[in-house]
Amino acid sequence: MTSMIGRVTSFVTYRDFRRLLKECSNYPPLAMFNDFLLLSVVFSFQGALLLTALILTLYITFSFFGDVRVSNLEKKAVFITGCDSGFGYELAKKLDAERLRVFAACLTSEGEAKLKTECSSELITLKLDVTKSRDIQCALQAVKSHLPSQGLWAIVNNAGIGYPGPIEWQPVEEMKKTLEVNLWGMVSITKVFLPFLKRTKGRIVNVASASGRLSSPFAAAYCISKFGVEAFSDALRNEMKHFGVTVHIIEPGTFKTGITDAEKNIQYLQRLWENLDGDTKECYGGEFYEQAKAKLRDIRHIFSPNIFKVVDAMDHAVTSMHPKLRYVLGLDHQLIWRTLSFLPSEIQDFFFGLVLPKPKGNPDHDN
Repeated sequence: MTSMIGRVTSFVTYRDFRRLLKECSNYPPLAMFNDFLLLSVVFSFQGALLLTALILTLYITFSFFGDVRVSNLEKKAVFITGCDSGFGYELAKKLDAERLRVFAACLTSEGEAKLKTECSSELITLKLDVTKSRDIQCALQAVKSHLPSQGLWAIVNNAGIGYPGPIEWQPVEEMKKTLEVNLWGMVSITKVFLPFLKRTKGRIVNVASASGRLSSPFAAAYCISKFGVEAFSDALRNEMKHFGVTVHIIEPGTFKTGITDAEKNIQYLQRLWENLDGDTKECYGGEFYEQAKAKLRDIRHIFSPNIFKVVDAMDHAVTSMHPKLRYVLGLDHQLIWRTLSFLPSEIQDFFFGLVLPKPKGNPDHDN
């Protein structure tokens, strides 16, 4: 009742409120209500002040302690996957500059060479395909042979791929490949290095996505993989807390990385279209295909070029004394995707219906 009155009184002016109290006092049956209303507003105001003070205190406290770093960082070792470009590449450089012992895993020799030219001699690069058991075992042996006496402090599972296209267009094997890299590769790396992290009571940092909160059309395989990252990380966090190992999730929105490269994604969509049989092409229509390509070109303008917001969050998860369990990054994720994820499916579907092209075979197309 008190909170309801507080909401009502927030829409009236102070003068209106005084007039209301005066009118109430002129009628004996309402005199008691007059007192009750006054007390309710006073206590609502006091409660609001108290809550505001509490929130400010917690914010200042967490902001201060969140900036306190782990001691002896120069003696800490971290293993990072997906360091050829993007988040992983920049994180490897940043942690190396902060004097951590960095093991940077790259898919290509070119990625290794590029990192070596921009980092100190302390950084160690490894060639790694996270879907191959042999590569993982070789990486494990390389890390073991170069570990400092303090052991392995953290792993960052950053390697990821993603390609756009309708589910009906994508071969199952290509969809599986996305899951092999984004989800099962992460699981394999984590399981291999868990014994080392349990000894040091270290950290696991997993890169998920806004797509792990809300599944969107044209990105089914990617969304499935990122939902899996979220589920795996939540389960692992609760299993590992008894061993002192913490698990942290990075949830970026739309940032400009290799995965969001418009030209590369358009080429992939074109290959899918060219491989479709005649009936499927007729069902979707050439206009749908052209609109889909146009959407991929247009959407690149909303991708944030400031990937350092994500890199800084990853760095914080590795080096802070009090890291967050989940980092929600990007204005689009905070305002749109996360909000949509809490809304009914009907509203989500309505939103996607507004922004996506419609196939020729859709009965609503001509309406």
